[in-house]
Amino acid sequence: MVEERYNPESKEHKNLVIAESLSVIENVLLFSISNYFRKFSMEYKAVHQVENFDNDWYEYVEYGTTNPTTIFLQQNGFSREASIYIQTPSNYSKYVTEVDGEKKIKRSILECGNIGVETEAQDIQFNIPELFVE
Repeated sequence: MVEERYNPESKEHKNLVIAESLSVIENVLLFSISNYFRKFSMEYKAVHQVENFDNDWYEYVEYGTTNPTTIFLQQNGFSREASIYIQTPSNYSKYVTEVDGEKKIKRSILECGNIGVETEAQDIQFNIPELFVE
């Protein structure tokens, strides 16, 4: 149990302070930065009449990458960690395919051996069944 008053010698208290600080950074600061870049990105696309552009900082802040496949996976519900797992060279061709020019997820991912990825894929398949193919 953590003491009520802060004890600078306590590892638990230090961990709580660090966790709370990181939470504030992520939930407040990162949210504000993301909104700023989102507005800039939308205006840039409208002014230049483009759907996408190189170096879109909004995508980088929001998704942690500018890799289109990672963004695709995250937009469809996969976490950053699951997206990285799916994109490793030994997994990508096993779980991602293209049908009529669109990326699809192979149902084999539901039995990939990674419990977290399998759970996420089951939820996504329930909500977006058209994303999955045999």
